[in-house]
Amino acid sequence: MDPYYHLGWIDYVIIGLTLLISTAIGLKFQFSGDRQRTTREYLLAGKNMSIFPVVMSITVTMLSAVTLLGIPMETYRFGMKFALIVIPFSIGTVLTAVIITPVYFNCRVSTTYEFLEIRYGKTTRYTVSALFIIQMVLFMSVVLYAPVLALSAVTDLSIEVSIVMFGLICSFYCAVGGLKGVLWTDVFQSGLMFLCLIVVYVFSAQEAGGVVNIYKTSVEGQRLDILDFSTDFTERYTVLNLMVKGIVGSMAFYGTSQVEVQRLLSLSTIKRAQWALCLSALPVSILCLMCNILGLVLFTIFKDCDPMLDKAHTGITKYDQVIPYYIVTRLHSIPGLTGLCIAGIFSGSLSTISSALNSLSAVTVNDFIKPLCKTKLNDTRVVYIAKVLSILFGMLCVCFAFAISKVDSLVAVNNALIGITEGPMLAIYLIGILTRKGSQRCILFGLIVGFALTGWIGYGIVFSGYRSPSLPVESSGCASALNSTSIFQNSTAACIGIEQCATTIKPVIPARK
Repeated sequence: MDPYYHLGWIDYVIIGLTLLISTAIGLKFQFSGDRQRTTREYLLAGKNMSIFPVVMSITVTMLSAVTLLGIPMETYRFGMKFALIVIPFSIGTVLTAVIITPVYFNCRVSTTYEFLEIRYGKTTRYTVSALFIIQMVLFMSVVLYAPVLALSAVTDLSIEVSIVMFGLICSFYCAVGGLKGVLWTDVFQSGLMFLCLIVVYVFSAQEAGGVVNIYKTSVEGQRLDILDFSTDFTERYTVLNLMVKGIVGSMAFYGTSQVEVQRLLSLSTIKRAQWALCLSALPVSILCLMCNILGLVLFTIFKDCDPMLDKAHTGITKYDQVIPYYIVTRLHSIPGLTGLCIAGIFSGSLSTISSALNSLSAVTVNDFIKPLCKTKLNDTRVVYIAKVLSILFGMLCVCFAFAISKVDSLVAVNNALIGITEGPMLAIYLIGILTRKGSQRCILFGLIVGFALTGWIGYGIVFSGYRSPSLPVESSGCASALNSTSIFQNSTAACIGIEQCATTIKPVIPARK
């Protein structure tokens, strides 16, 4: 039997249309309006954007394919505790809108790092800008690998070809369309993300036996034990660490990252930017909760046969592949539905990568090339350089994406990359905004110490081999012959043992005739 599931022509058409429409939106803004001829138009969308596209762009930039593939599996394995993060995250979003966002408008800056020069000095600006570039390149690599994982789980297309294809297409439409093109592309792709989740949820909920059965099974499987007031920060999720993570994380991302701040700066006034940021908390929370609930639904479906324990039959090597596996095994009988869901997952990554590429070019131009260039560059030359940089950063992202396939969990790597920087970054901004203390020398010393500490912790999380003990999963209903009928992952050793038994077998799924 052919071990690969072959997408139908309708599926390929839907995926192709997703890429084609995204590219067309970028080309539209290349040949309309001011045609991206000024840095204000190319990097700040002319500062005349409406609130709606900015809100949707903030949403999908924050939540990528890592969210769509990873968060449901966090709930599947560790329960609904992570869903609590939407509360502190929303609080942090409002605090950012009130405390930090007005500063950038009042200082009339194009990047967040220009403020650091005004407050501390040039060395701080260059240091933090360089750290942002490094972090974003690594972050984009994780985000790019997520949809490639989805594609490689369902077709025989190689991972290498997929990474190159999607990385270059995203780089192209980002380069030609500028920020305005990226914002409207994000609106289109956000619709596909929500549609993908709705389709998967509707079909999976029916298979799971409805809301009552999902609730009953989740309670029996301990997935609804949400409130954990432990003060042990080594535990994966507690009320305390989620409160800290939610507030600090949202303030750091929305208040200090150029990726999100650049979207707010495309609006004309402080009040509009504050409204856009506060309103974005609603779709972010909805999407996050939908992903958490989907994890409960999938747990109900696979309650008697965990796909990872049945890897001889499913071919799954990582929990991040469970959703793609479910899509191709349950939805392939309806023409086009698989392609629609895969397109939704792709959209989650494309939206985040395009936003990051645009911000990387803005930071490189405004924080390095223009200040350090001895001759004054005109707008035409600056825009050309920014477009070339978008392509180059996209190619660099493609190169780093090949290394991401070696790690175990997309969510773990994603959280580590963000967590290493968000605490120290937020600290230097809040000190600069809320106090008059802190010299450049002290700030740089604190930044180095902060990065060293969080980097050491983050490295240990990803590469030490430690795995948080997950909740019980069953194998008694699996088709494959297993020695035991129930595997309880209540110890680190058991969890490591299961996840390191990876194979490269593809799921045995009949090809559509």
